[in-house]
Amino acid sequence: MDMNKLREAASRIWNAETLPALKTFVSRESLSTDFDPEWEKHGILNEVCREAAAWGTRMLPRGTYDVQQEPGRTPALIFSVPGTGLYAGREEDTVFFYGHLDKQPPATGWSEGLGPFTPVVRDGKLYGRGCSDDGYSVYAALTAIRALEDAGIPHPRAVGLIETREESGSNDLEHYLKKNAARFGSPRLVCVLDSGAGNYEQLWLTSSLRGACAIDLNVRVLRQGMHSGTASGVVPSSFDVLRILLDRIQDPRTGAILDPAFNVEIPSNRMDDMKKTAEVLGDGFTSEFPWAEGPNGSVQSRCRGTEEALIARCWKPTLSVTGAAGLPPLSMAGNSLRSDTTLRLSFRLPPTAKTENILPALQKKLLTDPPFNAVVSIAGGDALPGWNAPSEADWFRSACDESSKALWGKPAMRIGEGGSIPILNLFEAQFPRAQFAVTGVLGPGSNAHNADESLDLAYTEKFIAAVGYLAASIPEEA
Repeated sequence: MDMNKLREAASRIWNAETLPALKTFVSRESLSTDFDPEWEKHGILNEVCREAAAWGTRMLPRGTYDVQQEPGRTPALIFSVPGTGLYAGREEDTVFFYGHLDKQPPATGWSEGLGPFTPVVRDGKLYGRGCSDDGYSVYAALTAIRALEDAGIPHPRAVGLIETREESGSNDLEHYLKKNAARFGSPRLVCVLDSGAGNYEQLWLTSSLRGACAIDLNVRVLRQGMHSGTASGVVPSSFDVLRILLDRIQDPRTGAILDPAFNVEIPSNRMDDMKKTAEVLGDGFTSEFPWAEGPNGSVQSRCRGTEEALIARCWKPTLSVTGAAGLPPLSMAGNSLRSDTTLRLSFRLPPTAKTENILPALQKKLLTDPPFNAVVSIAGGDALPGWNAPSEADWFRSACDESSKALWGKPAMRIGEGGSIPILNLFEAQFPRAQFAVTGVLGPGSNAHNADESLDLAYTEKFIAAVGYLAASIPEEA
């Protein structure tokens, strides 16, 4: 395979055809359903699907591009491009692409001259909401296939499912997977272009993702609030009860989640991956965090070194308090002992944790023998599973390393992500013989979900060529 021709084609198409289309996408306010209750009325999710379909038709007119939508369901773009050369007519050799076109909210704090829906290229980066998470995905996938054709390199049949509800839980994805099962077939390679990169110096594959569980923990001590001068000292604070309960499940000094149901034995191959990744990333892994500065210097990590930090982020359970109710804003905080407090507890779970055990474990720890006989209740608790990548076939591992070395001069790396993509379990169940290239362009400073979200343009050009190389490396099945 001529990587020079492939890279040249990818670069030319990306700059002439793809980047302008992606800029148009950035300008669209295609907020996910959780952030736009009137999404059906506004029709923007459907619009971005139609625009991507029209662009795909111009780029690869031999393909089919269907925008599917049913009442109450978000739209999805389904595409299919026939194979070429030795892959022509070999329906069993297929590459499946996944991405999404819905976006997170705009956020505040964008730098001067930048904005969520104003595409701006500055210092080698495209800025705007959704450019890297992950509106680029469908454009990158089809650019990779077009680059293979322009470079005269045979490619397998390419199919794709681009949804518009990922940022709100992918509730409609399973429906579209089943509806189009015959069309997708049984792919040899699944490319999920919605993940991260440890740096911009090589190809990165996601080897694992954590699961997630969120509950609302409420503690009530009074039927109504009372003057703090009358009640405090006699009535236990609902906040104090919460502190006691949280200590049952987490050591606040180390961050360790104490219940065995949350913890797993880390596979040896993942430990090896994290050791290698720590050597590549060095101190840069933790220094990328925007640590606050105080009189005694910056805030310190809980972890000693990058390897320990990777283990903590990828394979250890964690607890974050992400919201609260019952606490008035400071401007309205009177001298009152409040009747109750609610905290939203967000747990990240190890990739192989048994999610069916999580809520029962929390109920036992938090609801049994409540301090001061306070009224304690839990709402929510659906636990989403993590994902641990299946074993890599020799051809897939070789293709990853070959493409990375050819494009960046360094081998491909495997890294666990601390976030969650529960839909990977759906893909693995429906496509049992596939190799999984879960990858993406969310590298250092890309700021997904936040102000100044950006896409590194030089890295993305090479990344597209790497994706094309992987697709064209599918061997004839014995």
